[in-house]
Amino acid sequence: MTGPGATEEAANEQPITATDWQHHAATLTLPADPAQTRLIEISLALAPRSRWRRGLPSVTLTAAGQAPLTYSLEARRRDQRIAWRLPPCTNEVTLNLALSGARLTVAPQASCHAQPAIEGPILIVAPHPDDAEIAAGGIYTDHAESVHLVTLSCGEQLKGLKRQYLSGLDDDLDSAVRRKAEWRRWNVFATPLLSGIPPERSTLVGVPDGAGWALVHDGIAQRPAIALSEARRFNHLALPPIRGERLERDDVVAALRQLIDTLQPVTLLVTDPEFDPHPDHRAASLALALALDGSRHRPRTVLLYANHYREAFPPGPAFQPAWMPPAEIAIERLFTPAPTPLAWPLSTEMQKHKALLLDAMSDLSPRAGWPQRRRRARRASFVPTFARERDPYFQAAIRSTELFRALPCDAFVAAWCGRNDAC
Repeated sequence: MTGPGATEEAANEQPITATDWQHHAATLTLPADPAQTRLIEISLALAPRSRWRRGLPSVTLTAAGQAPLTYSLEARRRDQRIAWRLPPCTNEVTLNLALSGARLTVAPQASCHAQPAIEGPILIVAPHPDDAEIAAGGIYTDHAESVHLVTLSCGEQLKGLKRQYLSGLDDDLDSAVRRKAEWRRWNVFATPLLSGIPPERSTLVGVPDGAGWALVHDGIAQRPAIALSEARRFNHLALPPIRGERLERDDVVAALRQLIDTLQPVTLLVTDPEFDPHPDHRAASLALALALDGSRHRPRTVLLYANHYREAFPPGPAFQPAWMPPAEIAIERLFTPAPTPLAWPLSTEMQKHKALLLDAMSDLSPRAGWPQRRRRARRASFVPTFARERDPYFQAAIRSTELFRALPCDAFVAAWCGRNDAC
């Protein structure tokens, strides 16, 4: 791919030819491959917007025989990308782009990516309760019969007593932290039931919330804020016991390795270390690579997801296609070639089901008052009409596609272990 926002060519990228874009329309011709589902990535170079201009720009994509799709764009970023899932058996398509609140400086650039198959068993690695639901609630519902979820932390961190789910419930912070851990531990095992995933296919490791990177990357042992016997109380699959009072890096790696060897997944889902800057999320990705490095079983594919971004957040309201982060906000370059973008489609009914999954998560369900909603709307440059009193993830995560980046498991392990002494 060349042009605005271009990155190193991704794996599975296919050649594509386009007529010159005239009046924001072009005909794309792809290699003949009737059985292959493909993703069209379109890079847009936008003219600078006035800092005083309100509202979000958008682009509407129209193709023959398809319903128009509108994508919200970031207000002040020049190079942006959108992704469109091409129907199978399509070798030629005419696309029309209609921009609102923005204008192009050069013609768009298009590239095509073959979509890897997603096969079970599937193991989803989540740093905290709700990370799997935010990123992959649709894909795990569609594959409920073959999914196992492992959550590393109870997500017990609490900034103060005023942040309790129920005001005035506990009078001291230690008790409030333990109470929050109980609450979110329940989320780990109960919420997937909405999608038909029984509690015996959820596992909790008990990594201290907020200490993941120090533990996994730096190798600094951590004392669990919640006793491991409590954190792991509802686990159906027993994990290796720790040797002392502190949790070591090897304890986390051994837990993940045992799950991999026992479940023998074909597909893994984990946080994207190139785009997600949250330290606990980067730690989850590294811990999985360390576990795979010594495992007897080697899965085929790793799907990377990001729930946090550097100086960015998915723009616009719910029910539109997933946002495709621009290459410039990546925090580092770890994988060569770049992973393949993969868009998993969600029907309208599945998007509504995903809203139930998010609402079942205690950290996402609190209602915001009018002053907080007004501040959020000002920051986001739009006023939501759906779930307006709920967490911003109800807008960012409930979309008509879920976006991942796919790469072979061997490439995932080699990239991490090529720069980490723990392998």
